[in-house]
Amino acid sequence: MSHEIPILRELLLLAATSLGIVLLFQRLRLPATIGFIVAGILIGPGGFRLVPDSEFVRTMADIGVVLLLFTVGLEFSLADLRRLGRTAIVGGGLQVLLTVSLVAAALMAIGQHPARALFFGMMVSLSSTAVVLKLLSDRVELEAPHGRLATAVLIFQDIVAIGFLLAIPMLGRWLRGGAPEPGAGIQSLLGVLALVAQVGLLFVGGQRVVSWLLDHASRSRSREAFLFGVLLVALGSAWLASLAGVSLALGAFLAGMMLAESDLREQIAADVLPFRDTLASVFFIAIGMSFYPRVVLSHPLLVLASTVGLVLVKLAAGQIGLRVAGAPWRVGFAAGLALAQIGEFSFLMAQVGEPLGLLGDVGGQAFFAGAVFSLVLTPLLVARAPEWALALELRFFEARARLGRHEGAPVRPGPEEHAPRSPLRSGHVVIAGFGLNGQNVARVLRATRLPHLVVDINPDALGQGAEEGSPVLLGDITRHYIQKQAGIARARVLVLALSDATATRQACRVARALSREVHIIVRTRYVSQIDELYRVGANQVIPEEFETSIEIFTAVLRDYHVPNNVIQVQIQLLREERYSLLRGHRLPGSVVEQLDAILERGTTETFLLLQHSPAVGRTLEDLGFAGAGRPKVVAVVRGGAAIAGFDRGERLRVGDTLVLTGTHAEIDRAFDELGPPREGSLL
Repeated sequence: MSHEIPILRELLLLAATSLGIVLLFQRLRLPATIGFIVAGILIGPGGFRLVPDSEFVRTMADIGVVLLLFTVGLEFSLADLRRLGRTAIVGGGLQVLLTVSLVAAALMAIGQHPARALFFGMMVSLSSTAVVLKLLSDRVELEAPHGRLATAVLIFQDIVAIGFLLAIPMLGRWLRGGAPEPGAGIQSLLGVLALVAQVGLLFVGGQRVVSWLLDHASRSRSREAFLFGVLLVALGSAWLASLAGVSLALGAFLAGMMLAESDLREQIAADVLPFRDTLASVFFIAIGMSFYPRVVLSHPLLVLASTVGLVLVKLAAGQIGLRVAGAPWRVGFAAGLALAQIGEFSFLMAQVGEPLGLLGDVGGQAFFAGAVFSLVLTPLLVARAPEWALALELRFFEARARLGRHEGAPVRPGPEEHAPRSPLRSGHVVIAGFGLNGQNVARVLRATRLPHLVVDINPDALGQGAEEGSPVLLGDITRHYIQKQAGIARARVLVLALSDATATRQACRVARALSREVHIIVRTRYVSQIDELYRVGANQVIPEEFETSIEIFTAVLRDYHVPNNVIQVQIQLLREERYSLLRGHRLPGSVVEQLDAILERGTTETFLLLQHSPAVGRTLEDLGFAGAGRPKVVAVVRGGAAIAGFDRGERLRVGDTLVLTGTHAEIDRAFDELGPPREGSLL
């Protein structure tokens, strides 16, 4: 007797195909999101037809979208809006506006309905937050200038996407009616006001109810109760939103925002994450199942034009928008390349707009093909963005230099020098990059009154440096002209504290070409860059992670009472060998091999007797320091005077300092005995 469950068969096929494809894509270093879409193409009606376009898959995908938007809302708070900054808001706004305008104008020029043209423009304007942030994180570029800018624009796009979802039904009515309804503008305004009212009610009333519910669920100390409470909030908010005529996704997003400031935010995200990842994956699989590869074969030029057009339009719009907003040319270009793909919200918009006829037939399939191919290209674009941006910028500014035009002008100089470009400057320190490391270096140099100059492409950072009293120069340190203005040829030290690995290498190369004498110190987050940075001219490369390891290594050796001079020798050897031991290479003889011998030999330590030390009021004989296996007290320091022949029958006092000599093990035991009890006061 057969008890086959069709749904179970579909789930098995989804899981098996997705697992194989995602593992393959991981080896190819491609994002899993693309793998899920490809898996959907293979098993769907347009591929091998292993899974029909079932209602079950679509329902699972809808739940995945709800949880996805719920967690997006959790990670987004009103404070994030204030932190976006002018560049992200103006640049992101112009990027969206230019993309929508260019795409809509192009489609209307070939005869498409304005509603459909606007719909496609809105879809194309959005980028993939999940894919881009994952790639930037893997490359440790989230804190690089282009990484920070791309992240801020992505957050801005996520906000705009919520408004786009609201506009889709109105575009659908416009498409069906052939022209905007007479009261469409008033209806749109009323819709926005209704949304604002709903948000207000959710934050005033709903936030209290939801917080009360989850607070009681968490107090029950039942993980299951808390989990079901979270699912009730996420799915219930989406359902209530749908009753009010708002999309499920928007309702879930608002529910997440309600809890964004909650103390339970991290625990909620941790509990929802497994469900979200699984069901959101089904959403991307469902997107792939909606795609028919035969469209690529029957309309190859259309698909090629769609892909190339998507990338170029988004790159151009992003570059123009960010440049107008004040971003440096190179940073804006690199960020624009990172944003030149279609995002998750675009697929969600396609899913919402398809029943309304906004996608069309061939046009919708061409969009899907271009979107998938743009995502496939994204890893390459993100990886090469800094390098390509720098190469193009160098060519551009070399051409400007040949025409006699230069960039780079000093901002307000500090008190030490009134003309940052003075030819009299020499023996100074040039600090490239005014982030946390650059600020710390400048602070020390100001305190020691050493001449220095800060160079950065960020006017805001330089404004802060000038206010603190450092002379500053606005410009890109990778350029030959800027380095000449900074006086690299006469400088004593160049500190490269940049977050961009490509810019760091180029700046190092240019500086070494200008001066063979300047001492170049480079901070890097990239272990793989150490040898390359030395090759292009760095004198000292400081990798952040390895320096942290050295601090830990130093603390361990001090705990074993290894003398400070020995510790310094070991650290010097590690650095001279370019951290070879920490990079998995064996050093020729010296570092670890010496430690056993060091630990076997004796050492000398001092111990200050505090108020609650058990040694206070006792003699050296009482403490047993004369016996075998005990350290020897060679002197006692009392009242600032060292007593070499201290009477072993005299009682010890608070403030006495014992000078002990012995093996490391003997010293350790003595310190344990001499120390005050843990519950006692140190003083």
